[in-house]
Amino acid sequence: MKSRHFIYYQPNKKDLTDTVGDCQVRALSKALNISWLEAFDLTIPICRELQTYTIFACDRGKTREAMERLGFTYTGVSNRGGAKRPTVESFAKSHPTGTYIVKVAHHVVAVVDGHFYDTWDSGNKSLYGFYELNTTKQ
Repeated sequence: MKSRHFIYYQPNKKDLTDTVGDCQVRALSKALNISWLEAFDLTIPICRELQTYTIFACDRGKTREAMERLGFTYTGVSNRGGAKRPTVESFAKSHPTGTYIVKVAHHVVAVVDGHFYDTWDSGNKSLYGFYELNTTKQ
């Protein structure tokens, strides 16, 4: 069953089959309200500096530093003491305002004003953490 807060989003005009594997660029595109190419171009200098193909493919500290440069603040999600991690769907539902990029296993998803935007319904995926767009830096 489709998640209530899922909205299909594919800004990459060359990816006609949703198979490119560019979730970080799609998420930044939605979160920053810019085109796919503009989001891609934002990541190039950072990726060159880190010598990685995506800002999410390096160690956590470097990823957080890169996202801070783009105006985001990181918050981790713990499952200590047997606590269950929130899902993308439950996170979207509990965050009706704001702009986030949420980190799940091997994937990132944009959450904007209570909806998550992706090329597939990732609502059942568990969060490891999230980046909140700092609106004072825009």
